[in-house]
Amino acid sequence: MDYSRTPIIELARVIAEHLQNQGIEVVLVGGLAVEIYTENLYLTKDIDMVNTNYKSPRELNGAMAELGFYKKGRIYVNATTDITVEFPAGPLSVGDDLITTITAAKVTAGEIPILQAIDVIRDRLAAYIHWRDRQSLVQALAILLKHPIKIASLKPFCDREGGITLYPMLNTLYKKAMLQKLTCMEGLELLVADYFMSVL
Repeated sequence: MDYSRTPIIELARVIAEHLQNQGIEVVLVGGLAVEIYTENLYLTKDIDMVNTNYKSPRELNGAMAELGFYKKGRIYVNATTDITVEFPAGPLSVGDDLITTITAAKVTAGEIPILQAIDVIRDRLAAYIHWRDRQSLVQALAILLKHPIKIASLKPFCDREGGITLYPMLNTLYKKAMLQKLTCMEGLELLVADYFMSVL
């Protein structure tokens, strides 16, 4: 199959629906979930899906092969596209929290099972906490600015996973982003960079 002109979100839908038809349940996580929730402020070439009913690698390989994707190391590749697919190990979780409630992203020809926006934010914050990945912190801010999520609802997670300094930092960055009416990733990246320079 030729996916050279297939947008990544549409390809994710095709894969999710095909796997569902094969009895393989998946939930979209990672960078593409960020792309969807930031309304394309952040862009990626990777599709990450957690197999939530733990089908065997043989079943997964067979189902992906039917779509023309073959495993190369940890990822699945197709010769017609530079988009790759990976299935991070389950269970579906963010930090120490198991995720039991998901939602669906509505796309052109259907929908994709996906983490809720608040859980994608928490996932990005966890990446910052554990790997000091500032880009993940920027992504969390970008999603916050696009969705009516009360930032205070993130405080218990921040305090538990990141210590007492994470939530005040996130709150400060969020308020500054709102005040400056930032609407692009570059602006958020500069905001975060300036913040860390100011606290050195």
